Amino acid sequence: MTISHVGIQVTDVQQMTDFYLAALKPLGYAKRMEPAKDVIGMGPRFCGPTFWLSPGLDLSKKPDTGEQLHIAFHASNRQKVRDFHAAALKAGGTCNGAPGIREQYFPTYYAAYVLDPEGRNIEAHCMAPAFVAEPVQRNIIFAVSGAIVAAAVYWARTREMF
Repeated sequence: MTISHVGIQVTDVQQMTDFYLAALKPLGYAKRMEPAKDVIGMGPRFCGPTFWLSPGLDLSKKPDTGEQLHIAFHASNRQKVRDFHAAALKAGGTCNGAPGIREQYFPTYYAAYVLDPEGRNIEAHCMAPAFVAEPVQRNIIFAVSGAIVAAAVYWARTREMF
């Protein structure tokens, strides 16, 4: 079974809502629900809320949140990982690892890390290899594949195989 949703407590709900909505927009996330004051549910398109923010964190009583929590969001391709990283930095996050391959996890693990304004380590990652996960390379592969198929069909037709 997969995890249904994750909720975190924050010190400033509005600031963190603004940050996460901007950072996760490239991954398709938007505000999906606010069932109570300052309780915000976000999720990807065509999905209910999978990521929740609520008030209640008092940083003076807890250790550094970056050491406590790491949240990873799936990205469908590597460009979305790069877009997430740029959007999170623009929204006030701090770079904790530029977009790139992380071979220590898996040979095709492409990820970027950002600390949110309260210090949590958030990540976007894509596991697909570059030839699938990079739009330009994918288009080249489909074009070459299409040309090979077209040549094979032409060859077969000139020999009256069809």
